[in-house]
Amino acid sequence: MALKIKALSAAIAMLLINSAPTAFADTIYYNSTGVHSSGVWDWQSLGYVIGAGDNNSAELTLKGTSGYDHAFSVGKDGGKGTLTISEFSRNVNDTTYFSVGSVTKENMTLSNTEGVLNLVGADIGEVTTLGLDIGSSGFFDWHTERESTVTGILNIRDGAIMNVGEAENFSNNKAYVGAGNISNTGIINISGVGSALRLINNAPYYGDSVENGTLYLGFIGNGIVNITDGGELSAGRISASTTLANNGPATVAKPPYAEINVTGEKSRLVIGSQMILAADVYDDLQSIDAKLTQKGAGSAVLNVSDYAEVVFEGKANTDIDGFDNPVSGLFMAGNSATSAIVNLNKNGFITIANSSLSSDKDAIIAGDGIYAFNLNGGTLRVNDCSYCEDTLSTEVDMNVLARSTLESGDNKQMLLKGSLAGHGGIVKTGAGLVALAGKNHYLGGTWVEEGELRTDNDDAFVNNTPYTVNGGKLNLNEHDLVMSSLSGKGGVVDVTTANLIIDQNSNSLYAGSFAGAGSVKKQGDATLYLSGDSQQYNGAIVVLSGGLDSSRAVGGNISVHNGGTLSAEGYLGKTQVMNAGVLKVGSLYQNKQTPVSLEIDRGLTNSGSILLAKSGNIKQQQVGNKLLVNGNYSGQNGDIYFNTVLGNDTSATDRMIVTGDTDGTTVVHVNNVGGKGAYTKKGIELINVSGQSQGEFVQKDRIVGGAYEYFLRRGVGTDIGNWYLVSVQPAFEPDPTSPLDPEPVFRPEASEYGANLWAANRLFVHRLHDRLGEPHYVDSLTGEEKVTSMWLRHVGGHTRFRDNSGQLKTQANRYVLQLGGDIAQWSTDERDRFHLGIMGGYANQKSNTRNYRSGYRADGSVHGYSLGAYATWLQNNEEKSGAYIDSWMLYSWFDNSVTGQSLTAERYKSKGATASVEAGYTWKLAEKNKRESYFIQPVAQLTWMGVKADRHREMNGTWVESTGDSNIQSRLGVRAFIKGHSLLDEGKERLFEPFVELNWLHDTKNVGASLNGYHIEQAGTRNIGEIKVGVESQLGKNINLWGNIAQQIGDKAYSDTQAILGVKYLF
Repeated sequence: MALKIKALSAAIAMLLINSAPTAFADTIYYNSTGVHSSGVWDWQSLGYVIGAGDNNSAELTLKGTSGYDHAFSVGKDGGKGTLTISEFSRNVNDTTYFSVGSVTKENMTLSNTEGVLNLVGADIGEVTTLGLDIGSSGFFDWHTERESTVTGILNIRDGAIMNVGEAENFSNNKAYVGAGNISNTGIINISGVGSALRLINNAPYYGDSVENGTLYLGFIGNGIVNITDGGELSAGRISASTTLANNGPATVAKPPYAEINVTGEKSRLVIGSQMILAADVYDDLQSIDAKLTQKGAGSAVLNVSDYAEVVFEGKANTDIDGFDNPVSGLFMAGNSATSAIVNLNKNGFITIANSSLSSDKDAIIAGDGIYAFNLNGGTLRVNDCSYCEDTLSTEVDMNVLARSTLESGDNKQMLLKGSLAGHGGIVKTGAGLVALAGKNHYLGGTWVEEGELRTDNDDAFVNNTPYTVNGGKLNLNEHDLVMSSLSGKGGVVDVTTANLIIDQNSNSLYAGSFAGAGSVKKQGDATLYLSGDSQQYNGAIVVLSGGLDSSRAVGGNISVHNGGTLSAEGYLGKTQVMNAGVLKVGSLYQNKQTPVSLEIDRGLTNSGSILLAKSGNIKQQQVGNKLLVNGNYSGQNGDIYFNTVLGNDTSATDRMIVTGDTDGTTVVHVNNVGGKGAYTKKGIELINVSGQSQGEFVQKDRIVGGAYEYFLRRGVGTDIGNWYLVSVQPAFEPDPTSPLDPEPVFRPEASEYGANLWAANRLFVHRLHDRLGEPHYVDSLTGEEKVTSMWLRHVGGHTRFRDNSGQLKTQANRYVLQLGGDIAQWSTDERDRFHLGIMGGYANQKSNTRNYRSGYRADGSVHGYSLGAYATWLQNNEEKSGAYIDSWMLYSWFDNSVTGQSLTAERYKSKGATASVEAGYTWKLAEKNKRESYFIQPVAQLTWMGVKADRHREMNGTWVESTGDSNIQSRLGVRAFIKGHSLLDEGKERLFEPFVELNWLHDTKNVGASLNGYHIEQAGTRNIGEIKVGVESQLGKNINLWGNIAQQIGDKAYSDTQAILGVKYLF
C-alpha cells in the first residue's frame, strides 16, 4: 500500500512539475525523480518543492532560465537527495535556497545527510552564462550544525560557475566545507576547464573584522576540496583545518582535518589574501606582536601537482610583526602541535602574484610545529608585486623531494631563511632574486636558469653537490663553496671575494663566465671545459689537479700545480701564468684541426710542461700553433714541446714568441710531423725573443726527420736571441768568402736498416764445401756409395762497415744454425754421383751503428728462418779428379727491429728467396806417397739475393724503404788442399783434408735504406777479397767433421770474419 502511495505521489509530482504554466503558492512534494525544463512557466508564486523519494533519497533536475525564488528540498529528513542544476543563470535572491537533505533556515544548506548538488554546464563555450549566483549577502553553508556524521558533496563541472557574493555589498560572504561538529565532512569537486567556485572579495579587512570571501575547510569538522582538469577556486582567504577567531581561542575536542588537492593542467587555486594551514587561533592581525598560539590540534594538506597552480594575488593591507609596509597574501603552515603538509609536486606551482609573503618572524609562513612543506618537483613563484620590497621572506623549512623550481619575477625577491633538505634539487627561474639564508642540506643539485640565486651565509649553498648555470647569476656573496661539478649553457658565477672549489670526477662543460675577485680552484681527476668569456674576472684561478680547458678569454692570475692541466686558446688577459703542471696551447673541447694561438698578457713562469704540440697519431697532429707571451718568460727547468715538419728553413712549425726578456733554463722537445728532412742553412725558428735573451733552451733527446739529424741551436749574428733547429753540426755564421756549406748530419738508424737487409740476404748463403763437408767427393778407402746422410753446421761471424757519407760506423755479430740431409743419391755410370737433399735453418744478427759527428747510436736486430733444397753432381774417375756442379734455393723470413738512441723501437718484417749455382773442377797435382796427395780446385759461383724488407713508416713519420735487394753476387776463387792420413791412422778409415781458399766477390748493388727518399748505403762492399783456411775430415766410416775460418776485406774499412763448424753422419 505504501509503495502505491509513493508511486501515486511521484506521478502527481511529475504531473504538476511538467504541466502547463501555472502560479503556485504552496509546496510541491514528490517521492521519486523529477525533471523540470522551465520555459514559459511562471514560478514566482511557487512555494517549496520538496521531494522525499524512496528512503528520502529523491532526485530533482532543474534546467532552463526561469527564476527560482523559493526553496527546493531534495531528500527529506536525512535522505540522500541529489539536486542537479543545469543551464541555469538566473540570480537567486536571498529568500531562495536549495536544500539537499532536510530543509533548514539557511539560504544554501546541505545538512544532516549525504546529499549531492551538481552544477553542470551545458557547453564549455558558454561558461560565462552559466552558474549559480547567490545574492548580495549570499551564504553557502556546506556543513551541518548537528551532532551526526554528515557528508555533503558539491560538484561543479563542465564549465559551470558558482559565484558567492557578487553584488554591490560584498561583506561577509563565506563558504563552510565540513565546518560542523566533530567529524562532519564536506566535499567540493571542481572539474573541467571553465568550471569555477568564486568567493568574491573586494573589500579590505582590518584585524577586528572577519575577512570576506572566505573558504573554511575542516572548521572543527573535515573539509576536502578537489580541483582537477582545469577547474578553479577563487577565494580571498582559505582557512584549512583551523579555528579562526578575533578574541581568544576556541575549544577543540578532537582534531579536524582539511585537504585541498589541485591537480591537472590549468587547474588553479587563487588566494586573494590569506591561506592558513593547521593554525588553531589567529589573533588580532593589527597587533604588532601578532602570533599564532596553540589551542588545540589539527591537520591540513595542500597537494599541488600535474601543472596545477596555487596563486596568491591578494591586495589587502595590514601590519604584521611590526612591518609598516603593506603586506598581504598570508600563508601559514603548521603551529605548535598542529600539523600541516604542503606537497608541491611535479609540475605544480605556487605563485605569489601581486602579493607579498614577508615577515621577520613566523607569522607569514609559520613552522613552529609538526608540519611539512614539500617541494616535490613543483614551482614556488613570486610575481607581479608592484609595491613589495621583499616579495617573499620566510623562515619555514622545506623538504626538497624532487627537482623543484623557485621563481622570482622581474625586480622581485624571495628570501628563504629556513632549511632546504632532501634528495631533490632546486631550480632558480625568473628575472628576480632568490636569496638562500638557511642551513641547507638538499642533495639533488642546484640550477640557475635566469635571474640571481644568492647565498647569504656559509651553509646556504650546499657543498659537494653539482651546480648548473644556464643563465642568470650564481652569487657566492663572499661565502666559500665546494662544488662537485659545474656545468651549464651560460650565465655568470660571481665568486665575489670568496673561494670557489670545483672538485669533480667527471667531465663537464660550463659555457658561462666567472666574475669577481676571489679564487676559483679546480681539483679532481676530471676536466672542466670553459667556453664562456671571463676576461673581466680579476681573481685567481688555480688548477690543483685534473684539467681546466678554456676556449675563450680568461682574466686573473692563473697557477697550474703539479698534477693539474690548463688547456687554453685565445686570450689570457690581465693574467700572469705560473705553470708547474701542464699548459696546453689549444682547447681540447674545441679540438680544432687548424693552428691555434694562445696569448698570455703578463708573463709566464714555467717549471712544468708547455705543450704547443697537439698529441695524437700523425694524421691528427697539427703544426703551426703559437704561444705569445706579452712580457717576460722565466724557465724554471720546465719543458716545452713543439710540433715541426722537419725540412728546410721554411718548414712549418709551432712557435713561442716572447716580447720581453727570458731567463732560466727550459728543456725543448720537438716532434716531427711528417717532415722528410732536408738541409738547413739558417734553420727553422722555434723561439723568438724580442728582449734580453738570457734564458737557455736545451734540446732533450734527439730530433730526427728522414735521414737527417736536427739540433737546437741559438742563432748567430743579429739572430743570436732566437733559437733554431738546424740539420748541420755545428751552427755556423756564413762566410761570404767560402762557398762551402757544412755537411748535414745523418741518422745512425739509416745504416741499421741497411745492416738488417744485408744480413737477411746473406745469413743462409753458403758453398758446396760448407754443406758437403767430406774429403773430396769419394770414399777412397772402400769405394762404397753412401745412399743418404744428415748434416749440421754452425756459423758465427762479425762484420764492420761504414756508410757512403762516412759519418756512420756499423758492426754486427751473427749466428747461423743450418740442418739438412740427402734424400737421394744415384749414379749414371758408376763413377759420377748425384745428391738431392733438403735443408732448413735459423739465424740472427745484432748490430749497432754510431755517428761519430753527433755521437748518437742505433741498434738493429734481425732473426728468422729458412727452408729449401739442394742438388749436386760430382764427377769421378780413377785419377780422383773431375768436375762438380752444385745448386740450391731457399725461402727465408725475418723479424727486424731498429732502435735509435732516445727513440721508439721500429719493428718490421722482411722475406724472400735466395738461390745459387756453383761449379768447380778438381785436378790432382801430385802424390807424395800412397797416404798423401795434392789437389787444386778452381771455383765460380753466382748467388741471387731476393729478400726484401717491408715498406715501413716510423713513429716520426719517416718512410723507410730497403735498397739493394735483388743483388747478384759473383764469386771466383781457387781452393788448394792435401788429402791423406798419417801412418798412425793406417787402416782406421780416417782421412784429413786441410785446405786454403782465395776468393774474389763482387756485388751488383750496394745494400742500404731510403729514408724519405734519401739513400744511405753500405760502402766498400762492391768488391771484396777473401781468404779461408780449414780442414775437412773423415773420423770414421760414418762420420765427417769439418771447420774453417774466413776473413773478408773490402773498401771503406769493410771487413768480415767468419767461422764454420760442421758435422755429417752417413747412413
